[in-house]
This record gives sequence, structure tokens and C-alpha cells, in this order.
Amino acid sequence: MSADEITRRVVQVLNGRQLPHMIVGSLSTNFHSTVRSTKDADIVLQADLGKTGHLIARETGFLRLDPQLGFESVTGTSKILLRAETEDFVVELFGLSDDPHDQMRFQRRRFIDWNGVPTWIASAEDAVITKLRWAQNAGREKDIADVRNVVAVKGDTLDFTYVEQWCDQHGSRALLDKIRAEVRSKLG
Repeated sequence: MSADEITRRVVQVLNGRQLPHMIVGSLSTNFHSTVRSTKDADIVLQADLGKTGHLIARETGFLRLDPQLGFESVTGTSKILLRAETEDFVVELFGLSDDPHDQMRFQRRRFIDWNGVPTWIASAEDAVITKLRWAQNAGREKDIADVRNVVAVKGDTLDFTYVEQWCDQHGSRALLDKIRAEVRSKLG
């Protein structure tokens, strides 16, 4: 079973129970730009993480719930992991936190058809803001590459006023400006 098939099945479970959610992380930047491989699916939930994790494990039959509650390092958001039994793939479920940007990106999420399944996904702008925030705090090159790709593909259709406001708050504006300059020079 592929990563897309695993994620599609998780989204079907969430939809079937009408649990508010949105796809974030690499899968959201893949949707908004160019696809790169990933070994996880990140999903934000407005629901009880433990109950939802047990529900997904039971209904899919191929995901195991990691009993250890974790935390996302930048915002301290609670998360749980579901590991695929036959693949090197993890579904990370994050609780919707009180972080102001987390709240805003959930309000701004977009309803899409993702691989034949209706779902919610972070907007391109919010995907950029989040990736910049992680890159600023953790220095992950893959987050910077994801931002480059979204900026290159979306170009001036991105609401940069909105992005800049959040980057100013998170201290990642200089990184955003650097990436935008790099993309402009490459695209000529």
C-alpha cells in the first residue's frame, strides 16, 4: 500500500466520522507545488487525539497507534503517531492548538479533491508560513526546499502581505525574503 493510499484511507475515516481536519506538512506543499517523496502524512485535527487514533487504527486495520503522546517542537502542539505495519510510513495526528497561526490556518483551510477523496488542506500561504517557521527553528533544508517550490509554482498568486505579516511575527521574514529573491533570480 502506497503512502497516498494510506493517507487516503485515513482521510476517508475522518470524513466518515465528520471529524474536522486538514492536511498539512509535505503533503500540503506537494499539493500546492511539485511533488517530493515523504515518509509521513501530517494531519491537524479538531478532535480528541487519543480517541481518533484508536478509531483510525481500528478502522484501517493496517496502522498501529503509538501509545506515547508526543509534541511538535516549534509550537508544543500535541501529536500522536500511527505507524503503517507494512510500509516505512507514519501518520502524524496533531491537535489543533491555541497557537494564533494554527487557529488562523485552520480557519483558512481549503476544501479540495485529494486523490479522489474530498478533504481539507492548508492554504498555500499557510503551508509556506508553517514551513518557514519550522525551517527557522529547526533548520531543515527540506522545509526550505518546499517553500522554494511553492513560491516558484504559485508566484504572485500567493498573498504575500498575509505571509509577510506572520513571518514578521515568527521571525522568519528574512528567510522568506531570501527565498523569494532566489526564486526570482532563477525564473529571471
